[in-house]
Amino acid sequence: MSMGEPLQLVVFDWAGTLLDFGCRGPLNAFHDAFRAAGLPITDAIARRPMGAHKRDHVREILHDVDVVARVRTSLRREPDEQLVETIYEDFARRLPAMLPLHADPIPGAVETLAWLRRSGIHVGSTTGYTRDMMDVLEPLARAAGIAPDVVICADEVPQARPAPWACFRIAERLGVYPLSRAVKVGDTPADMAEGRNAGMRCVGLSECGNEVGLGREAVEALDQAERTRLVAEAERRLRAAGAHAVLRSVADLPAWIESQAARGP
Repeated sequence: MSMGEPLQLVVFDWAGTLLDFGCRGPLNAFHDAFRAAGLPITDAIARRPMGAHKRDHVREILHDVDVVARVRTSLRREPDEQLVETIYEDFARRLPAMLPLHADPIPGAVETLAWLRRSGIHVGSTTGYTRDMMDVLEPLARAAGIAPDVVICADEVPQARPAPWACFRIAERLGVYPLSRAVKVGDTPADMAEGRNAGMRCVGLSECGNEVGLGREAVEALDQAERTRLVAEAERRLRAAGAHAVLRSVADLPAWIESQAARGP
């Protein structure tokens, strides 16, 4: 896929894209909240809706067939909106303590943002976090060199991912249109759906994000065959969700942008 128009804007996700290699912070908070509710969940179930508004994320987990059955047999109730709200509120209380533990930039993220700015390309960000959550994370990220021009949170738009409204709001604030001049970068299928629905080119990130789901040291400890297998599975899921391209890490983005520009329209 080559770029037919000059690139003016890149919209990033946060955890698993710019910081928190492996998207561990929200995962741990979801585990703790569901365990406290008497519904321990697997990593796979916890990660499947990653990227959505966190209330929607809780709701999707509670709609999992296995979880629904355990709600009815163990809790003797239905997975209704009251239960969604109870678990979400517990998650929201737990997450702020997790965020500082998982706020390190992904290697190459700071350099990528600096390269984009030198190239005259705007930097925006959307997130499944609410503004209260981002008020904890943004100062930590900024101090580490991660500071997008505009950040739109999940509770600042009528509907979060996969709806495109947050991307539209960023484009409006920065004066970028049409959105064929923008690229969405993220590590989850929800990111790809958001970008597609906004009419943006979409770049998925495999190794550093939610779809592989391992911290940096754990990834580096894998034997090469297993590492290759996990990255290939992550790439398949991201492409199935609409990614035009999949890179291993945000560090690879400048080279990809340059390669697309070199190909011309």
